[in-house]
Amino acid sequence: MTPEILLAGPANKTRQKLAAILTGNGYPVRLCLPEELPAQTRDRLPHLLIILDDLPRIHTLIYQIKKDEAAREVPLIVALPQFSETAAAWALEAGADEFMAAPFKPGEVLARIGVVLRLRQDRQLLLDSPQEFSRLFRETSHPLFFCQRSGEACQLNPALRRFLGYPAKSDDGPLTVEELLYGPEDRERFHQVLSRTLDASHVKVRLVNQAGQPMTVLLNDLTLPVSPEVRSFQVRPVGSPSPWRQAIQGLVEHLVPSARDYLALLKLTPLLGGRYEKIDKLGQGSFGEVWLVLDTEAVGAPQRYVAKIPFLKAANVKFRKEAAICTRLAPHPGVAKLVDLIEDDGRLVLIQEYVEGKTLGDMLGEELPRPLVERIILQLIDVVSHAHRHRVMHRDIKPNNIIIQPDGALKLLDFGAAKILGDKDISATMVGSRPFMAPEQIMGKSERRSDIWAIGVLMYLLYTGELPFYREVEKLLIDLILEQEPAPPRELNPEIPAPLEAIILKCLQKNVEERYPHARALKEDLLRHFPHYGTPTGRWPWIQ
Repeated sequence: MTPEILLAGPANKTRQKLAAILTGNGYPVRLCLPEELPAQTRDRLPHLLIILDDLPRIHTLIYQIKKDEAAREVPLIVALPQFSETAAAWALEAGADEFMAAPFKPGEVLARIGVVLRLRQDRQLLLDSPQEFSRLFRETSHPLFFCQRSGEACQLNPALRRFLGYPAKSDDGPLTVEELLYGPEDRERFHQVLSRTLDASHVKVRLVNQAGQPMTVLLNDLTLPVSPEVRSFQVRPVGSPSPWRQAIQGLVEHLVPSARDYLALLKLTPLLGGRYEKIDKLGQGSFGEVWLVLDTEAVGAPQRYVAKIPFLKAANVKFRKEAAICTRLAPHPGVAKLVDLIEDDGRLVLIQEYVEGKTLGDMLGEELPRPLVERIILQLIDVVSHAHRHRVMHRDIKPNNIIIQPDGALKLLDFGAAKILGDKDISATMVGSRPFMAPEQIMGKSERRSDIWAIGVLMYLLYTGELPFYREVEKLLIDLILEQEPAPPRELNPEIPAPLEAIILKCLQKNVEERYPHARALKEDLLRHFPHYGTPTGRWPWIQ
């Protein structure tokens, strides 16, 4: 069966030309717009996916595809409107298997597609076909080895032998673990992998090359059709290839196809700080991006963390301050734990606890049970109170910075805008998210009670379904916050008790002196009026 190709891109002449090359050479082609891509892959998975678009949108599309468990296994080629070393490198790093650039020439397009499809086919055969195992083990460009569960004899395929600089003759015997693994810690980690029944992936070890030097790699456990007593591994070299090297590699592969097996050994997997592998991009802000990462030095169940990576070294001071704040606030159940602070390419990277759950922003479209709403509010007040006791103000409390875990526990995230207070207790910097910013915060004079305002905005939103101040035009929004009073919450939701409305409105007093002096005072007032607030059996006074 001829492989079907899904080509996603704007309906322009470039896409038309690329589609003509494919259909003219017998490939069935489905066309779609970039925004239709997720739905198209859910309806029917293609054999190959080609994305034609500008770099920012390509990045977004790749991340969407990689989040889909079925679609992430489909080979993916990025077609760039014009060649750029940076664009090519970023596309490959984001998860593309290959790239090509306009003007598209039939020979180059068909060669790249053919190689990607062949590698995919070989890997699938390697995993599924006992009859093809021996041949593919020898011929694949993927570095592989297998050994007994005892680890006594490691049989290397020619691709791995080339990578390590050994002769690739088929009659060469196996290597022992002591010969293959570089140091005692590498051998210990490998034996831990062998002793476990769970598959081991993304495990970092150092192999020994022919010159006796260490070669850092990641091991991916493969279920190969050899025997139950044999463990098989794919080897991924570790490193950070430069954009120039990636571009040259692509050019050589096109001009000298026979060199591809050797060039496959040069494809490197970058690790943050030499340890953490980027798995999935979670978000991006003004100063950096956030990734889900795996600890490649952990054995057994995958250890997942969140990495906050600055775009530029100039943000190192800001990231160091955030690390200091996280350390100051630890340990607290409402604050994500700082696991590590590493340096990568001169940039400081924060490695933090990965928190399962939904953001409060994602949950706002649902009908939240009243006890859960109360528990969320109490937990938020508690973590803000903890921060204030340690002279830290958050300055960016909003739904998307609040994670609700499956058990209902809350964590307040992103202390990137937070500040450790000095003697004056006031910050002269305007930071935050506009709909949640207090009047003094907009004027560049935030303080502890600016966080009280943000809690009041969230309480208003949770109980009425609306923000107390909102306009699409930023200037109008600022004018509302500075000059207008919010509509009383009971006008929007008559079921709100009058004392609760008074508490919310006290948080939203424009004069900071009229708000609660700190989060602890807010909690005390809330529980004084509603002693059972936040408990599953708690009821409003008028409900019998």
